[in-house]
Amino acid sequence: MKTAITLSVLMVASVLWLLVMGSFITWRNALREFGVGYWLRLTVALVAFVWIVCGIAWLGELL
Repeated sequence: MKTAITLSVLMVASVLWLLVMGSFITWRNALREFGVGYWLRLTVALVAFVWIVCGIAWLGELL
């Protein structure tokens, strides 16, 4: 039962990851249009990545 819950959470996280990355790529291109620098985009990407990884780890602890 725990394996099924874990797999379903991973599947939902994967779908959300695809949706977030699609919207983030669009948002990143919008930032480029406004001339925002490379380092700011990289920082935002890293913060988003760490936030997602920590969220999945936190969700795993709740299970």
